Amino acid sequence: MKPTLPVMLFAAVALSACGATISGNENVTRAEAGVGGLLGATTGTQAQQPVLTRDYTVTGVEVTVPETLTVSERNGSKPRADILGQAEPLGDRYAQVDAILTEALTQGTAEMHGARKVTLEAVVTRFHAITKRTRYSIGGEHEVWMMLTVRDAETGEVIEPARLVGFDTRVSPEEAFSNEEHGIYQREEINAMVRDLIGKELS
Repeated sequence: MKPTLPVMLFAAVALSACGATISGNENVTRAEAGVGGLLGATTGTQAQQPVLTRDYTVTGVEVTVPETLTVSERNGSKPRADILGQAEPLGDRYAQVDAILTEALTQGTAEMHGARKVTLEAVVTRFHAITKRTRYSIGGEHEVWMMLTVRDAETGEVIEPARLVGFDTRVSPEEAFSNEEHGIYQREEINAMVRDLIGKELS
């Protein structure tokens, strides 16, 4: 389990107006997380990476939820599975995850009005929400990870190769009760987290 970080912007902007609270969030790419440890001990001059200037208008979002991902409906403390979404009605969990993330990524990029039109491809690697058993007792984490690729909308050229992005965000029982008093359930919590994530990743 990853250590949580201080409350992120989405909690203040997207949720605080409704009185909702979230404990904390780790919101990084796997590549970013590993760079320091892998390169910190090297000596000499390291090659300078070109600076990527992002100035995008997102014209399309394509989410893929591979059927190789495992699904659990077990109401335990933390079932071992790639997909867990018990807050949604019983049904096709792959389609539900697709809908949740497509909506959040679309909303999170709607206000981007940059010079270059792009499309996003997101391949889900993990979508693990909180079980009913733990949400109101000990709390849990929303764990959402995906491989994100950015393409030129006209040519299909890859602008940003696939990289792993996501978050592990804890929601305590007290926060869950407070959020739900304001009509904010797990889907809305995850929506806000994904919107915050994509805003940071493309800024």
